[in-house]
Amino acid sequence: MASTVYDVTTFAASVSPQDDIGQVINEIIADIHGRQTGQTTRPGAVVYIPPGHYTLRTTVVVDVGFLTIKGSGHGFLSEAIRDDVDHSAWVETLPGSSHVQIANDGQVGFLVDRTGDPATNGRLNSVVFQDFCLDGMNSTKPYVGTNGNGKTGIRFEYDNDAIRVEGMGFVYLEEALTVRNADAYSITNNFIGECGHGIRMINGSIAGKITNNYIVTPWGGNSIFVENAENCLINGNSLLWGARIQCKGVHRAVITGNKLVSNFSGMIVHETPCHEHLISGNQFRRIHGDGGPARNDDLYGMLHLNGDDNAVTANLFSFDIGSGDVVPAGATPTVVLVKGGARNFLSSNQLAATTAVRHVVDSSATSSKVLWSGTAGQLQDLSSSTSFVATP
Repeated sequence: MASTVYDVTTFAASVSPQDDIGQVINEIIADIHGRQTGQTTRPGAVVYIPPGHYTLRTTVVVDVGFLTIKGSGHGFLSEAIRDDVDHSAWVETLPGSSHVQIANDGQVGFLVDRTGDPATNGRLNSVVFQDFCLDGMNSTKPYVGTNGNGKTGIRFEYDNDAIRVEGMGFVYLEEALTVRNADAYSITNNFIGECGHGIRMINGSIAGKITNNYIVTPWGGNSIFVENAENCLINGNSLLWGARIQCKGVHRAVITGNKLVSNFSGMIVHETPCHEHLISGNQFRRIHGDGGPARNDDLYGMLHLNGDDNAVTANLFSFDIGSGDVVPAGATPTVVLVKGGARNFLSSNQLAATTAVRHVVDSSATSSKVLWSGTAGQLQDLSSSTSFVATP
């Protein structure tokens, strides 16, 4: 095998990968450092995790660029369903394929970080995680706070460029994936289930995409959280249970073609003013189910919009619960709340509801346009400057 390709089961490490795959991969990374020593002689490497069950006791610290850590399948199995039923006759009771169990509470499985200043030493480039399962082993709904285990699957701490997280499985983690200061990132085709937080883009990021992920998170955290970002694409994701895309200081985002099914309102949320978002072609569905207490009631809006020049077009909003399950009791649920900002544009959105619902334009919003997105009885306009054309 080439000196740049490593197999955790055949590398001559001080421990077996079944006992501590974290220590094995750290020793592989040390070997890479020993072999690749010059500025122009660092092609990186591939670390392969064959199908099997591995325990991770030592956090893997990735401090080399162009490193791919890959397995042979995301191996997801619903541990929440397993733990809620009699599974004594199940054929399999653990996730499979390339399955890595994070042993210690409060532990990060894979930490992408190195010493030095990115402005001086450069960013960590082209780190890839692909096709294996990270398992927190045990947790309790909603998998965060006092109910969480404090475990994080992957955390990018150092400034990074052109990272990829693809085809991964994450289960029973407080945080599945947290990425700080990313440029040109690609997070796609991952299966994230029964984790407190799904994908967290923190501190800042630019020009990346979060696409085609399947994310099942309950009511305590976020499916996707993005802050201080420019030009991100969030497309084609299936978000279930406590579906929530939360944006904080995010501008010029494209949020399209996502399916959001949630037991709670607040499915796309502008936590702080966010400008020039295109929110189009999404399906929002509010249903009744387990969990809570919810962070927001049904007056908060299935879509909570705040900022300038946002376009909300061609979405389908389905409010599919009985009037007796609305919170607070007796209220008329809000579909889109235009909380604030100027020149926000709603057009050609479809409402389907089992009870009376409405859009609300708050008094702090100015120059809003609501066109063909509801009847006259489905808009509460608290502003004096809204243009409205009712759906015929």
